Amino acid sequence: MTRRTFRQTWAGAALTGVCVLLAAAGVLAQAQSPAPQTAAAPVPLARAVRFALGHGNADEARRLVQQSRETANKKAVATALIAIYEGKDDDARRALTPLTVGETSDDDALVELGLIEIRHGRKDEGEALLQRVISSQSDLDTDGFLRLARAADATGDVNLANSVFQRIGSSETDRPDVQAQWGDLFLKTHANAEAARSYQDALRADENWIPALLGNARALADDDPDESGKALTKTQQLAPKSPDVWLLVAERQIAAQDFATAKATLDKVASFRAGWLEELALRAAALYAVGTAKDADPILAQAAAINPRSPVVARAVAAQAAQLYRFDDAVTLARGAVKIDPDEAGPHADLGSYLLRTGDEAEARTELEAAFKTDPYDTITFNLLQMLDTLEKFTVVKDGDFVFKFAPESAAVLTQYAVPLAKQAYAEYSERYGFKPRGPIYIEIFDNHDQFAVRTIGLPGIAGALGACFGRVVAMDSPKARPPGDFSWQATLWHEIAHVFTLQLSDYKVPRWLTEGLSQYEEHRRSAPWGRELTMQYSRELALGSQFTFKRLSESFKLSSRIAMAYFEASLVAEQLESMGGVTALRTLLTSYAAGANDTEAFTKAFGKTVPEIEAGFRAFVDQRFGSLRDALKDPAPKVADDDVAGLKARAEAQQGSYIAQTTYAAAALQARQADEAKRALERAAQLAPAAGGEDGPFALLAEMAAEAGDKTTARKHLRHLLDYDHDNLSAARTLATLAADGGATAELDFALTRIADLDPFDADAHTQLGRRELAQNRTERAIIEFASALALGPANLAEAHTDLGEAYLKAGRKDDAKKEAFIALEQAPTFARAQDLLLAAIGKAVR
Repeated sequence: MTRRTFRQTWAGAALTGVCVLLAAAGVLAQAQSPAPQTAAAPVPLARAVRFALGHGNADEARRLVQQSRETANKKAVATALIAIYEGKDDDARRALTPLTVGETSDDDALVELGLIEIRHGRKDEGEALLQRVISSQSDLDTDGFLRLARAADATGDVNLANSVFQRIGSSETDRPDVQAQWGDLFLKTHANAEAARSYQDALRADENWIPALLGNARALADDDPDESGKALTKTQQLAPKSPDVWLLVAERQIAAQDFATAKATLDKVASFRAGWLEELALRAAALYAVGTAKDADPILAQAAAINPRSPVVARAVAAQAAQLYRFDDAVTLARGAVKIDPDEAGPHADLGSYLLRTGDEAEARTELEAAFKTDPYDTITFNLLQMLDTLEKFTVVKDGDFVFKFAPESAAVLTQYAVPLAKQAYAEYSERYGFKPRGPIYIEIFDNHDQFAVRTIGLPGIAGALGACFGRVVAMDSPKARPPGDFSWQATLWHEIAHVFTLQLSDYKVPRWLTEGLSQYEEHRRSAPWGRELTMQYSRELALGSQFTFKRLSESFKLSSRIAMAYFEASLVAEQLESMGGVTALRTLLTSYAAGANDTEAFTKAFGKTVPEIEAGFRAFVDQRFGSLRDALKDPAPKVADDDVAGLKARAEAQQGSYIAQTTYAAAALQARQADEAKRALERAAQLAPAAGGEDGPFALLAEMAAEAGDKTTARKHLRHLLDYDHDNLSAARTLATLAADGGATAELDFALTRIADLDPFDADAHTQLGRRELAQNRTERAIIEFASALALGPANLAEAHTDLGEAYLKAGRKDDAKKEAFIALEQAPTFARAQDLLLAAIGKAVR
């Protein structure tokens, strides 16, 4: 929603202020604008107390009540506000109830008592009190409008609440409580950007307004985590006794899996506000995280005694289960939340998203539709429903333990490659880990990256992610989702299937760094260049003094700027771990986590060493593996200007073991048209850093220089080496294919064509050429796959494509299939001699 009116919903229904006024039975028409107050008008006691509490100062609020000369009723309301802040709803109820009886009832008392009743599961009683406020308002001042907005929001009429805030928000810019509560309404309806603007408006009125700082911390958590963190830190400094502050601190600690610290923080929350459902929710989530669902049962019972109609605790535990990838638990817990309050949208949305992660898309749709019907403002719910609409049109391929879903435009091609690759991975991992995972395993491959992103997190645009595994469900980008050569989709599939095994074998308790490290390492075991793309960058970090610790590695997975390097380093740890104890130790490590072991216990059982000992061993492993490259990538001295060719040459000659000295001189020499000098420097650089890739790396440049000089053999040698490390360099593969074809280098041609087809399976020409090479070497089944793929892509020359496939069928002894392809080819081109010869051969007649 927006300040002027609710935003148009994704369903397309615009809810305008006019509609709201009609629905509100003319309430706002009766109350024109806030009644003016003179500058000398005293601040009502209730507002003064709220302002003290809004700064986290309950002691000041009590002082205001004690020193007030207001009436006993006004003081009773103010005292009740303090009691509510401290979680003493029973005390507040006793103070407020007498003030809600009769014609002279207090509107503040009606709102606060109504909210108390709703908080304790007496929804009908609470809404009855709030409706009295909604229906009786006229000639309202700002405080009256604020009461009306809160009452409307609590009874589910967010349209009316927003209209009220529209009326007072633009004029009461000096009221932080108005602006912050408007922000809360936006946050509740998933309009985080609007919420953040309202909180900023509140902070302009009062930079120390705690509800606005906390709201800002929540609203900015995803889009601007640094500012979110700063806002939360400021609240801790300003209001060290605020339960609201420490609740959000505990929430962040749980998100960081610092459960012991979170428990201490929650104890602090309880000391300031006991029996608060939100505190109990986080406490239950933390207990579940370090134990089982049964450990949360006592708190669920405690929550039910406070409010039997609130699913907040059950939802929190379910969310924690999902955070830990225990989606079966999450589904069970979310079903409990739905049962507690089947009319609330949130539990249905939660359950729907968790069911998607267990592969139950039919029931997920039912739950998401129920959620969207109640809350049409939830973008994630809408996105997931749209994604399911798309997924229903996918081609489904069932094969053994797998259920594949492909976009229809890609299915014919990808089925030929993804299915056998996944089955190969399953067979290898089953033998390697001595374990068969629970199935079926769903693999969904999206041609559109945003659709994959929605399948993964409910929102489009997750940069960098290529695939995701939830234990039994894998979602990933297809080669069409990104520019050709941007990534290896085969490496991604191999990586994600490894997660199926490590997650399930550890009962979803393996640390993230370890499961990612094992998956990345399994890529490298399958194909040497897979999973080792950052060798140069990692060695450069070592050259700059980077030091490994498990703690630093784990923290790197939480930083977007470090995530790629974290994957790489974790894969090296996995490799070193296997070198210490073999795959048996890796299995023991994973099953130890499944049994409930912590890091120290699991590593000691698997390897007989402590974590510090393993850290020391890893540093030695890295030094042995990367020491030479690390030294070559250290900064050379002295510094020399990029255009000082003579100075760069002198430095390169003096420091022949410096990769940076060689490449910077080579770049300057090329700029100065000194090709021979550049070549010598690049050759030294290539010897120092065999893993150097990229279009501007030494191997690519040397290949280009050799080709320009007519030395195609040397050019092919450099390109072949480059592709041994820079495996997804499609441009290099295409160049190698051209050079190999021109030079009759069949082995290099086969290699290049295979790499092109692997990286860009929608290149029909590559499939055709590769098919002909396979057929020439009597690998007929492979040739059939390549020709069928080329044909599925709609080549320009259909007659030739059908003839290619027919010739492969004929060589495989499938004469009927060959005859069929020949007929189709001749329908396209009746005089095509190859097709005519194919038909004659297929029917047993002599070929001309």
